[in-house]
Amino acid sequence: MTRRSLVLAACASFAAQAFGAEVTMVRLAGTPAEVGRIWGEMNKRAIVHEMDVLYLKKAAEAGISEAALIERSKMCLRITQEIAPHWLEEARAVARAAGVREDLYLAFVASAVRNLFLHECTSYSVPRQHTLGGAILFHKTRDNVATEQAAFVLKSSLPGIHKFIAVSDASRIGCSMMVNDQGLAGAADYPGGLRPPSAEPRYRGMMSGSLLRHIAEKASTCPQALSIIEDFVKKGYYAGGKVNGTHWLFVDRDGVILEVSNNARYVVSQVHKQKVYFSKRETSAAAQQLREAKSPIDFHLFHGLSRDPSICLKSSISAMTVEIEPAHPDLLTCAWVSLPAHAGSFPLLMGQSKTPACLLNGDAWLLGTQTATNRPLWESVERNGHLNKESLKEKLLAAAADRGGRPAADIADPWAQEQARKLLQIMKTPP
Repeated sequence: MTRRSLVLAACASFAAQAFGAEVTMVRLAGTPAEVGRIWGEMNKRAIVHEMDVLYLKKAAEAGISEAALIERSKMCLRITQEIAPHWLEEARAVARAAGVREDLYLAFVASAVRNLFLHECTSYSVPRQHTLGGAILFHKTRDNVATEQAAFVLKSSLPGIHKFIAVSDASRIGCSMMVNDQGLAGAADYPGGLRPPSAEPRYRGMMSGSLLRHIAEKASTCPQALSIIEDFVKKGYYAGGKVNGTHWLFVDRDGVILEVSNNARYVVSQVHKQKVYFSKRETSAAAQQLREAKSPIDFHLFHGLSRDPSICLKSSISAMTVEIEPAHPDLLTCAWVSLPAHAGSFPLLMGQSKTPACLLNGDAWLLGTQTATNRPLWESVERNGHLNKESLKEKLLAAAADRGGRPAADIADPWAQEQARKLLQIMKTPP
């Protein structure tokens, strides 16, 4: 089955089952085994397809055996055992639930990403002295080959692991972009901008998607994220490859905007304070419009420009705009997720305990790929959704303050569910 026929068939199945019914909400939380089981059950379609097409068949064409694939993943798995052993238990549970071999799935998670063709992703931010009300804003558009995308809220039951919202390939729990409950947002991009001295790649080790998840789980500020990357490179954990390096953007609850670039040996960084920072396409029409804004930049201008043709391309498979709430990042921070980037944005509050199933399992992405670009429509929908979200803040704060009363998640979850329902209905039957 071709990629296009797979998309059309999945969309038809999704539309037949989902519309006219309530949006199902899924709690991606608990022990590593519980999280892995849920992910494997929800994303079996993407896991089986991508392991076969993007990993095993490519390896076979190159004359690489399954035994060799497993061998080549060992260094990454050793690093994982040291820094995040819960990922291994989680991945084994994913494999069991999806009905694939555990050893091959572990190898797939460890190394398949290096075979994906990387495009030039775009991340941007604006210092809060230039935003309306001092808002702290972050954006990432992911450009890559068209693979099913998932967005999720993940809360581990393990101590010392931050809750976070992220966008990832549906076949694995990783991070292309994320924000955590500490108010730290981050993205891993194609090398560019600030560049470290050249160095030879190591080819074995861990790549940026896994490292970004580790940062999401462990770091609270931009300096802490930088420290983790520096330690990673110093220990020789960063793999590198044909694209030997990663370019990062981090924004935290203090409003710090930090650019980082690394390869297998070196790390360089810079804090940005200019009016507008773009990781790529800094001369684009979107970047220029932000720079020329005469009044403080509000959420709608900042987010709406993510669909400008100068930065939203055919290869823009997902995007996320984040509003970091400095006083209550664990409750009021909001991520607006577009799957793909030209589609409508689903809002996810950090105070939620559940994720709309259509975001978690790739269905929203599949439907979004069949939805025409309509900037005025989505901007109007998101303006209403944003007003609604702002009016919800006081209720969430009151619920959080009342320890013996209704949990804040009992307010945030139905709100996100209703926003998803409205958006999906529009995507199915646009005016």
